[in-house]
Amino acid sequence: MKKATKESLKKNNLREKEIFKENQEVYTNMIVYIRSSNMTEYNQEVVREDIINMILDGQQRGDTIQKIMGGNYKEVCDEIIAAMPRKTPKERIMDFVAIILSALWVLGVIALVENLITDLLAEPKSFRFILTVGDSINAAIIVLAAIAIYYYVSKTAFKTMKGKRVISFLKLWLVSFVVIGLLILCKVYFTTAVLEIPLTLAAIIVLAIFLIKRIVDR
Repeated sequence: MKKATKESLKKNNLREKEIFKENQEVYTNMIVYIRSSNMTEYNQEVVREDIINMILDGQQRGDTIQKIMGGNYKEVCDEIIAAMPRKTPKERIMDFVAIILSALWVLGVIALVENLITDLLAEPKSFRFILTVGDSINAAIIVLAAIAIYYYVSKTAFKTMKGKRVISFLKLWLVSFVVIGLLILCKVYFTTAVLEIPLTLAAIIVLAIFLIKRIVDR
């Protein structure tokens, strides 16, 4: 299924380039909205292919995007989502595990680089990986904030078409400002170490997390 999803994704990425510029915004918002649905990645690509075909066929007839999709784009997407099978509990769990593993290995690499730079500038050099309470809290904040922003952008995709782009942008900016503020406060005030291991061992653990993530993806 993963191979079929990748092939479909590649095919759709090529075909969507044929969509006229004036139809791109509607198409993009529809796909963004569908991405937040409870469909598997494969079914999302199947739906995406159908939408691309509808738009391209309409373009050949000279129809506008409003005529092709009926005008109420969110309603069209909701009907499509309702008609498609939902993820099984196992698929939802695997998706959640994949998200956590992805976040852990990316944040792990960042933490490794940060610890390495700090150690290179310090005397004496110990080449130790130090994880503080603040680092742990920040990791959780980053993951939760990223997921929340993703779903907010997806669910409000069509609202930005109704002249509310500035409001949406200000909301995201405010949330980002609050998140950055929390990250700084946690980094400064929660400095108690909860883990201290050799930098090489930390690198091995991050690599292991990455490999496990690849296995889960497959």
